[in-house]
Amino acid sequence: MGVFRVPVVLRNWQNQFLPEDRRGEDVGCDALVDTGAAELAIPTDLIERLKLQETGEVQVYTADGGEHTYRVFGIVDISVQGRSCQVRAIELPHGAEPLLGAVPLEEMDWHISTQGKQLVPNPKSPDRPLLPLC
Repeated sequence: MGVFRVPVVLRNWQNQFLPEDRRGEDVGCDALVDTGAAELAIPTDLIERLKLQETGEVQVYTADGGEHTYRVFGIVDISVQGRSCQVRAIELPHGAEPLLGAVPLEEMDWHISTQGKQLVPNPKSPDRPLLPLC
């Protein structure tokens, strides 16, 4: 599959419950579409701007075959091309490129056009996500 990037908007889902002085900022950036990654992964600097709270740790393996313990933060409200979902975020090192993995892509019901290097809506439901429940 070809590598490509999409513009995303990240928000701290908890902002709606926090006093104004404790809310994180909304962050627009490009994310690498990576179906080899399971979840949303964002660098420390974006986590700080969003003012996300740490929720735990997770064991991960990386493309180089290494196993690591990474911190988990949340909850992130992510918007991609008019569709959104709420997911946890795995912390990447400062300055790393955000990764948009399979879980949020499926949650928003995006399909990948490998030839066009773009996200396309589910042809069964082009106007809104349609999720399997069985």
